[in-house]
Amino acid sequence: MPRQISTALLRPGMILARSLYDGQGRVLLQKGVSLKDRYIDKIKDGYASIYIDDEISEGIEIPQVITEQLRFQMQQTLASEWDMIQRTLSVQRPTSSKLFAKSLRDQVKQMIQTVQHTTIIKEDLASLAGYDNVTYVHSMNVAIYSLLIGASLFLSDSMMLDLGLGALLHDIGKIFVPTEVLNKPDKLTADEYKLMQTHAELGHNFLAKQPELSYLIAHCAFQHHERLNGKGYPRGLRGDEIHLFGRIIAVADVYDAMIMHRPYRRGIVPSEAMEFLYSRADSEFDLKIVSLFSKRVAMFPIGSEVHLSDGRNAIVVELHENIPGRPVVRVFQDATGKEVAPYAIDLATQLNITILSSLDAAKRTLPGQLS
Repeated sequence: MPRQISTALLRPGMILARSLYDGQGRVLLQKGVSLKDRYIDKIKDGYASIYIDDEISEGIEIPQVITEQLRFQMQQTLASEWDMIQRTLSVQRPTSSKLFAKSLRDQVKQMIQTVQHTTIIKEDLASLAGYDNVTYVHSMNVAIYSLLIGASLFLSDSMMLDLGLGALLHDIGKIFVPTEVLNKPDKLTADEYKLMQTHAELGHNFLAKQPELSYLIAHCAFQHHERLNGKGYPRGLRGDEIHLFGRIIAVADVYDAMIMHRPYRRGIVPSEAMEFLYSRADSEFDLKIVSLFSKRVAMFPIGSEVHLSDGRNAIVVELHENIPGRPVVRVFQDATGKEVAPYAIDLATQLNITILSSLDAAKRTLPGQLS
């Protein structure tokens, strides 16, 4: 059963608990593989954290929001179309393929069915991304988060479909941004940042030409960087000038961008990302949407390692859906850092103990810039 660890901690003989995929959706390493030195070196180059199976994590089960098969299908669909669009090198390409639109529509419908039966996301979706497939995983994650919010707002089936498609395609305009700007590890210059900002309008312009897609989907790309106070882009819209979908995707996009690992920086932990959203609610983000979202995403996902207030280190093994901030944890190190025989504590009953942070939190830093 899985627990999530930093790839810096990988050792030969550890068992991979979840398959790893490349940027085209192909399996790099199958789950169940015993890690060797040559595997570990490649994993460290491509991933910040992975899931392993060991004695400490025995019996832990992490409910997946969507199946690995659906993720695989969606990533392949996105990757093949992205590649085709990039080969044309023009936003004037008249239409995307009908097959692409149909495939995405069918896959989003499957995603909606799953999300509507999900009370709270218990896994760390950011951990599913490698450095070479981060664009596709981010798109899928934003769609999942957006649909979760949409379900909380009791949106109609047709609105949920448009929201899911719009969230999935919100960053399609980045295809037309030069890769040296898109993947630059350092802080962007003022001119580069302006160029990066064009992805919202470029995405809108491309999607607006697609007869197979609702025009509302194009507006999702156009508005996901708008902010309530008018300080967003590209048009500086304010308050209700921003469509509901734009306000939903803005929250989902920023949250996932903050927790996602990149080659040039670590993501931050979910609890810190949620605090960031709350600190800017009613000024940049819709407070109602942030509040709904916070109730549907675990701040300490199952399988994550945490540091307790009494100095012990533990793994989150089970979440109480009514009080997810007080999970059942399995202690594996005492306050001195010494390994101990694992044992469980239910923080819902042990109220004198709290989670201080993710065990990896000290290694993670706030991103200097979100694009």
